[in-house]
Amino acid sequence: MKIVAVTACITGIAHTYMAAEALERAAKALGHEIKVETQGSGGAQRVSQEWIDASDIAIFAVDLEVGLKERFNGKPYVQVPVAKALRGSQDLINNLIEQVSNGTAPRVGEAAAPAADKPKSSDSDGGEKKGFFGGLFGKK
Repeated sequence: MKIVAVTACITGIAHTYMAAEALERAAKALGHEIKVETQGSGGAQRVSQEWIDASDIAIFAVDLEVGLKERFNGKPYVQVPVAKALRGSQDLINNLIEQVSNGTAPRVGEAAAPAADKPKSSDSDGGEKKGFFGGLFGKK
C-alpha cells in the first residue's frame, strides 16, 4: 500500500521530523511504501503531486492545519496530533487501513456525513407538555 503523510508541529522543528521518522519506520515494518511531507516554520518539504495521486491513504499527524490540503482531496485519511504518531504509528496505519477496508474512512475534502435523524417529539399523545420537567408534575 502507498501512504502519503504530512507532519507538522507548532514550531515545525523537532516533533515534526520525529513523527515523520516514526511513520516511515512503522510503514516499512508493515511492508508499505510511504513518503512524508514535513511542514514547519522553516517551510515545507513537499511530496510530489504524482505520489499523492498514486497513494492509497493519507495520514496527517499535525498540531495545526495542513497547508494546501486540497492536494489530497478524495484520499481516505486520518488526522491526529503529532504526539499520537510518535507513540503509535503502526496502530495508526493499521486502523486507517481497517477503516478503508470497511468503508468508514473519511475522505479529504468531503463533508462529514449527516447525523442520524433524531426522532421528533409529537403532540399525538393527547397534548401532554414535554418540556424541561418532562411530565414530572403529571398531566394537566
